[in-house]
Amino acid sequence: MLLLRKIWYGFKVLFVSFQQPGFAIRRGYLHRKSVTDFIDQGNTDEYQKEVYVFARRLFDEKELSGVLDIGCGSAFKLLANFDNVPKAGAELSTDWLKQKYPSEIWFAFSDKEWKQFPAQLIICADVIEHVPNPDAFIADLLEQAHAKYFVFSTPDRNLDTSPWIFGPPNNESHYREWTFEEFASYISRHFQIVHHTISKREQRTQMLVAERK
Repeated sequence: MLLLRKIWYGFKVLFVSFQQPGFAIRRGYLHRKSVTDFIDQGNTDEYQKEVYVFARRLFDEKELSGVLDIGCGSAFKLLANFDNVPKAGAELSTDWLKQKYPSEIWFAFSDKEWKQFPAQLIICADVIEHVPNPDAFIADLLEQAHAKYFVFSTPDRNLDTSPWIFGPPNNESHYREWTFEEFASYISRHFQIVHHTISKREQRTQMLVAERK
């Protein structure tokens, strides 16, 4: 049964890859041209908690060294789950993070200094939907030469709207949202997919683990 499911999943991803333009999202989908700012400085682990728990388990099982959280937000989940390992977070602005956690390592994403941090695991939890150009974002991630594994999460569009509704997202801070198959098709252009699942259905969270091709 598991083999049949893997074959069916692979077939659907291949089918999507042949027909989807625009970051592997179906033709006709309405991408936002501008979004409202999303600020999660006050958040703890209301969202994506299971993503970080899984990432820590992967970190330990693969005996990795160093973790880098891109778009770390409040950094609560990073600090709670990786309290005893080398770690760093990257955000658009790091002033308040440096003030609140002065002993930790924080990078402004635009400075690109994070690309030199020796992290074998990169976490991007519900970040890519906030990015205007995912291709440029992925290219930046691939320049982090130390990284072996990448843990992504993003909302599954089909768990929020009917399949025949083509955007824009209900969340006005999202440029776009992918279906399960579309996201696999997009990420597989750049990475080898190791694991892909709906990690928390009630929050529409799909989680994907990838490694370099």
